[in-house]
Amino acid sequence: MKQEIRQSKIRNQIELESRGIKYQLWILDDTEEQKLRNNSLPIDDDYMFYIQLDWSDRESKDKLNLAEVFITLEWLFGKTSDFYDEAKSSLRFPVLLIIEKTNGTFYYLMVISDHRGTVYYRMYRIIEHNIEGYDTQRTREPFELEFSRQEINYFLSYFHGYISGCFKVANLMTPAQSFLKRINSNLILYGCRDGVYFEEQHEIPETFHASIKLFYENYDNTVDLPDVSELIKEITADEE
Repeated sequence: MKQEIRQSKIRNQIELESRGIKYQLWILDDTEEQKLRNNSLPIDDDYMFYIQLDWSDRESKDKLNLAEVFITLEWLFGKTSDFYDEAKSSLRFPVLLIIEKTNGTFYYLMVISDHRGTVYYRMYRIIEHNIEGYDTQRTREPFELEFSRQEINYFLSYFHGYISGCFKVANLMTPAQSFLKRINSNLILYGCRDGVYFEEQHEIPETFHASIKLFYENYDNTVDLPDVSELIKEITADEE
């Protein structure tokens, strides 16, 4: 269930439950992500899991393209962070993941991002107290007694499916607006034109750049550019 939590600012939160485990997902800003990352331990990625997830997506009639994933994530969590590798990525959503089990409550940092056209979910175990003495750069196997590899993979598969299920609602709730995103390393373009969400990969840079030029010639040339006017309004607004 998606909720808006009003603290000092509006914060999007999702509550899920499956197989007797409760999950809370809280969107973070970039400063909060950095603070939690400095106090957390990275968990090894299971690349075979991502291959299997990709293949299951290909077999699914409900597979979302990158544009559909993007607008669904923004509907769930708010605007993407801008702190991603602009050559290889196009989106980033840092999330505080709270896991409630019968044997305790555990805190993780989950970063949803894309890399060369594939969506990844990076996991970090948050150390709630003193991080001194830990190597925060070395990846580790999952902590089996609190959130095992099997549980992580199940949750990520479940959440990946949840995103797909939310697309229809997000599509109804979010007016389709023209936008264009690019992943330069793999010549991938995705976005929305004429109310249709699309994703395309080019074979050569010439057609890639020609498609970008054609898009901006036919649609609002301000799309995919930062709108700082809203930021200025937010900074200078009087407190309620």
